[in-house]
Amino acid sequence: MSAPDGQTRKKYELIINKKPFEWPNQLISGADILKLAGSPTDWIVNEIIDGPGDDPEVGPSQEVDLDPKAEPKGTKRFTTRKPKTNPG
Repeated sequence: MSAPDGQTRKKYELIINKKPFEWPNQLISGADILKLAGSPTDWIVNEIIDGPGDDPEVGPSQEVDLDPKAEPKGTKRFTTRKPKTNPG
């Protein structure tokens, strides 16, 4: 696919639930990650970050920069999961 200026449009790589995907834009929203993964819209997206600490949640309208040079460097990795239920 070519961009309007005649140059080849870059695709950005990402990994969701250990499966590789390509995305046509540098930014991707949490809602788009859920769609790509085939997960229900009420599920939670976490970006996997190496090292200690929790992996941050990505909200439905929050965008993540997929450029490999953006922090954290490299291919961005995500997981989707059911929301936690609070015991009643």
